[in-house]
Amino acid sequence: MVPPSLQLSAFPEELLEKILSHLVVAPLSSPPRPSWHRPNTPSTGPSAPIRGRLAVLLVSKAFCRISTPLFYHTIHLVSASQLHGLLSSALRPNPCLAAHIRRVVLSGVWAEGGELLELCGPGLRMLDIALDITQLCPATQGIVRDLDAEDFCEGLKEIKGLTHLVVRKPNNVYLTQPKPRYVLAELAKAVNVWDWLEYADLAFRLSDDSNTANLLVHAAQPLPPSQLQAGPMTALVQSLSTRPKLHTFCTLLPSVWNETILRVSTNPSLERIILGDGMGPGRDPVAHTRGTVCSGRDFYAAPVSSCSPTPLSTAPLFESSPTYSGPGTGILGTGLFFMQAKKHIRLSELIRAGTSIIRTRAQTLGTSMMPPCGAITASAPSSLSSYPSSSPSGTPRSHPNAAGSTVIGVNPSLSQPPQPSSNHHRCQAQVSASRSNSRRRTQAASPSSHPIEVRSWDLYPASSMSIGPSVSSGSHPSSSCTLPPTPRPLVSASTSVA
Repeated sequence: MVPPSLQLSAFPEELLEKILSHLVVAPLSSPPRPSWHRPNTPSTGPSAPIRGRLAVLLVSKAFCRISTPLFYHTIHLVSASQLHGLLSSALRPNPCLAAHIRRVVLSGVWAEGGELLELCGPGLRMLDIALDITQLCPATQGIVRDLDAEDFCEGLKEIKGLTHLVVRKPNNVYLTQPKPRYVLAELAKAVNVWDWLEYADLAFRLSDDSNTANLLVHAAQPLPPSQLQAGPMTALVQSLSTRPKLHTFCTLLPSVWNETILRVSTNPSLERIILGDGMGPGRDPVAHTRGTVCSGRDFYAAPVSSCSPTPLSTAPLFESSPTYSGPGTGILGTGLFFMQAKKHIRLSELIRAGTSIIRTRAQTLGTSMMPPCGAITASAPSSLSSYPSSSPSGTPRSHPNAAGSTVIGVNPSLSQPPQPSSNHHRCQAQVSASRSNSRRRTQAASPSSHPIEVRSWDLYPASSMSIGPSVSSGSHPSSSCTLPPTPRPLVSASTSVA
């Protein structure tokens, strides 16, 4: 029997809270469900067991009291119907539960999302939202107000103590569409009052919509200066550049140079800029709904397609953010953006402090396959005696000396005075070192397939190349060093005893 002092219920509540947090608190990025798993269907049977994070709250009253704040610490909402169920069944009857929410992950911009943000109030620390677009009726004409986006942005004004902001965008959502532009513009206004913001992640490629960019667009048809206003992206990065506690900024590497990241780098409190190349998995693990959603209001004629989660195969493809790329990744330090970024010292220092940059270098072959000179000299008689000479006449060539030994691979231009008949071979010996080194490696790696040909002027000293008793250079007649008239600048080292 376990002593009462060692029972779990006897632990201090502070220690129990740390232990139960690993079971109850939802992770920021839940792993995707494999395609071969059956979808979760609610069971109506009275004996159906309750699994998951909720099971810990049913153990005892003490566990329920300790785990309830942990259960609402992180909220994942992947559809408008899930958000409606959370508000109607939990937060509206018990508004005090919203005070425990610290992190909210929204897979879309919905009207009731603004109500959720208002209930969270100043206690919210992290906000992760995904931009989407509203599917309108094809017959709709004129300017249409997006009431979902307006109600959602009203809740942004009630947030005061936010420290982490993440904005994502599916591939089928563009920053030129009305709803994303409106949300980014209202988000820029809200950032101006978030003095505690420390981390900002814009998980998509930033585009420049400043007045300078508008002037280039309207160069053919100039517009009055009053109509040229900064876009929402410029307003957002300008707000981020003024936050006193912002130390980390993340985004994707732009394809071409623009000044959006440069404007953020002017923040004196910024410590690092993390850039990603967008070549990761491309799907955010917490997103399970379509990037294009339809409004739930009667104002729109389109059906509500975001009220039910969609299968993983139809989930939106998100641009890969450095936040979700994982460790060990890097980007190439080349391209148009880095060519211009090097001109700005402050921007270059911030990128170097936070981004892993892969520098392109020349790939050179090592000399691990090349045996030492002594090994080639010692192994030459045993490995070459069985091969015939490569002379044109087909007869074995050798260099007999006084002791009956054999001399291989001697360049007559190094050991003897120059002969008139050897001018052709001396000219052929003037080849590049890289070509000769690569041929020596190939021949040294496979000595049994072809006769080894050794360039004596590269591997051996010019004084003596004999095997056996030492022989003076004068004992070798010039006729015994005849080289085969081949186009290759290599002297045959294949020998046999005459």
